[in-house]
Amino acid sequence: MMHASDSSPSQRLARILSAILSPPIIALGTVIVFSFFSPIGTGLLIPWQSFLLGLVFIVIGPILPLSILVARGKLTVDVKNRHDRPLLYFAAILVYITGALIALFFMNHTMMVIAIAYVAVTTAIAIVSLWWKVSTHTAGVAGPITGLIWVYGIIVTPIMVLAFVVAWARWRQNLHSIKQLAGGILIAIVVTATVYWILWGPLTLF
Repeated sequence: MMHASDSSPSQRLARILSAILSPPIIALGTVIVFSFFSPIGTGLLIPWQSFLLGLVFIVIGPILPLSILVARGKLTVDVKNRHDRPLLYFAAILVYITGALIALFFMNHTMMVIAIAYVAVTTAIAIVSLWWKVSTHTAGVAGPITGLIWVYGIIVTPIMVLAFVVAWARWRQNLHSIKQLAGGILIAIVVTATVYWILWGPLTLF
């Protein structure tokens, strides 16, 4: 049953922001940018093929198991119980790895690196979630944005504010504590930056 506070303007705004800035939407935007505006091209794939690769293995595939379970009424979209998350993480990791291998085969380095970053962040979140419920939503926003900043330069750093907007939205809905939200952001930034540092090179300054 919805409490009175749930229908407040700020609650409604929080739900809207959570939907608009959900990890799949951020992933879609990232795939579009990396496919059509990659500074190093898309290997043997044309931009549209790179986009379809990312769409299947970075945007849709990783959330497909959850979508099916939600449709069947087995889980809620927020997966509030952390004990329900490990198998979902494992399935997503397998999809990301498959996408990374396909990208590697077609020499699409840009898409390969972002896929591996997703593998690394999801693995880190999965391990932490064995003991502590960390926010996958803030991680799912902060991670790809870190990748965009790394590739396109610190001039795009202001878009990281979206991660904090999502954090506020999740907090306002009483879905996570501030520590859990901050944990998701911190893990995603550190792990993604490490992956890009190893596989991409130095941070692009300008």
